[in-house]
Amino acid sequence: MYNTDLFNEIVAKAQSYLAPATKANKLFVANLEKLVAFQFATAQSYADFALARLQAATDVSDADSLKAFAEAQVSAAETLRQKLVDDAKAFADLSAGFKAEFEALVAEFGVEPAPKAVVKTSRKAIAPAA
Repeated sequence: MYNTDLFNEIVAKAQSYLAPATKANKLFVANLEKLVAFQFATAQSYADFALARLQAATDVSDADSLKAFAEAQVSAAETLRQKLVDDAKAFADLSAGFKAEFEALVAEFGVEPAPKAVVKTSRKAIAPAA
């Protein structure tokens, strides 16, 4: 009887100690899934864009089609510029969302952030030697 109670107490304490790490790991995985999905989607859209422009280039057969292609390239460049801006904003939003979720998790468990001096020293200690 005593050993069972002791074992249950040890398991309960271990679970309470591991709960923050478990939640943090689940948060990391969920956000990694979002990031990978975002990267695959953007890679696909950029590949589609490039292939469409290559296809348009293969349709050039005379001066008039060359002129039309060049004009379309200007429009395509503007479209690409806007897509880059939009994708950068979407990536920043993903990052900000993860940061907010992680800060909420840290606050939930009452963990104090490390002082900046400790973080700076830690980074120097693990930095590769030049």
